Amino acid sequence: MSPFQEWASGLNEFRFQAGAQDFGPDALTQLLEHVPLALAVTLGSDHRCVFANRLFRSAFSTRDSDFIGKTVSEIIGDRYAAGIATCQARVFETGETYEISGAPFDFIPNRETTYWDIKLVPTRGGDDRISGVLIIGANVTDRVKARAEADRQAHHEALHHERLALAAEATELGLWEWDVRTGQTYWSERQKEIFGLPIDQPATYDVWLSSLHPEDRDQVLKCVTSLLDPNSDGRLQLEHRITRPDDETRWIIARGRMMYDVVKGVRVPSRLLGTILDITERRKGEETRQLLVQELNHRVKNLFAMASGMVALTAKTAQTPRDMSVVLRGRLQALARAHELIRPAITGDEPAGRETSIDEIVRVVLAPHIDQETQMSIDGTLFPVGPRAATSLTLVLHELATNASKYGALSVHEGQVQISWTHDDSTLLLLWQETNGPRIATAPAAEGFGSQLARTSVTGQLGGDIHYDWRSEGLHVRIRLPLDFLSH
Repeated sequence: MSPFQEWASGLNEFRFQAGAQDFGPDALTQLLEHVPLALAVTLGSDHRCVFANRLFRSAFSTRDSDFIGKTVSEIIGDRYAAGIATCQARVFETGETYEISGAPFDFIPNRETTYWDIKLVPTRGGDDRISGVLIIGANVTDRVKARAEADRQAHHEALHHERLALAAEATELGLWEWDVRTGQTYWSERQKEIFGLPIDQPATYDVWLSSLHPEDRDQVLKCVTSLLDPNSDGRLQLEHRITRPDDETRWIIARGRMMYDVVKGVRVPSRLLGTILDITERRKGEETRQLLVQELNHRVKNLFAMASGMVALTAKTAQTPRDMSVVLRGRLQALARAHELIRPAITGDEPAGRETSIDEIVRVVLAPHIDQETQMSIDGTLFPVGPRAATSLTLVLHELATNASKYGALSVHEGQVQISWTHDDSTLLLLWQETNGPRIATAPAAEGFGSQLARTSVTGQLGGDIHYDWRSEGLHVRIRLPLDFLSH
């Protein structure tokens, strides 16, 4: 007797309560007919059906007909029978249970595909020999569809995150999130890179707070704190500085949005999330453009002053209008050549041209400002200067010459300027000395724009230092420059 038969017989003999003896084979058949599982039993090696309940019949056939004596192929067709028949044969031969998960069936026209978990269990006769196979099917269509929908949503979400990550990478945005309730934070790799943090270092609120530039911290905290108010618009947009662990200062623009939850009818802040963009280079560009505007104003003012001074100086020595025209034209042309040398320093363009020398630079710069050769004294060996260094050095000497022609030794006919330089293995020392000009009562109270520009060129572009000595007989300037910088 098979386990199935034993179970049926046992139910008939078992006594639950009074009247249970009436629960016989017919009652069991009715029970199995209506269980929410598709059940069928086949016997023999050809697997002919000896029992199939209603769910099995309705699931695998358009007709509610009797399956008794039919094979699987006759019931569901060769397309699906081959796979099940192979499994039945394996169970029948080995006596081992076999399971199939989520098998699709769509062989019935005009009916939606269904999915089944199928379990094949061997049945045994009275001699304990395998006599057939019990087929148990559970309709898992809803589960399969739910899983497919979950997979689809997960794929869609993953695709969304991938697109977001690619967009953030392409725009070099850092992504961040702050959970107001727990204090936990998330920073993307780009965010950590901007802040100068190792990728594996956890990002915390304290790390962010300590990174805020001291001069901007109060403003940033005030703005972020205001978003905790549920009546705010929840939008964050800030442009401020941060200080990295290596002490480098960088400018960033932060944009974000505070999310609010409703707890017991009250709107409360929950998460603040957004992006940052490193705008350090943009800020430097803006500062450079502002400096260029100031430099342009300074240059125009100086040009008018120098042109006026040249006219006055030339008029004192010229014998005829023609002489004055020739001399003045020569000085203006010399002034144009000097400005052409310093143009790259003003515009930021890469200097073009050949290597020059300190002697040549000095003569080009001073030519527009001197009335006679005796006003200029040059003392130094032939020293080559690279194109980039020549531009910066010309700018410095041009500022000194301009000031000398406006206020110093070159503003009077008797004034003189002596330029000399010496060097050792690492440093060049250049001296600018003015004599016989207007006496200097005291040093200027503040450094003018031109002097600031000269100092920036010496310390920034040339890597050196400059010192002003305002003596009563005339200005003395000492400039020290590393030789390595002068070769560029």
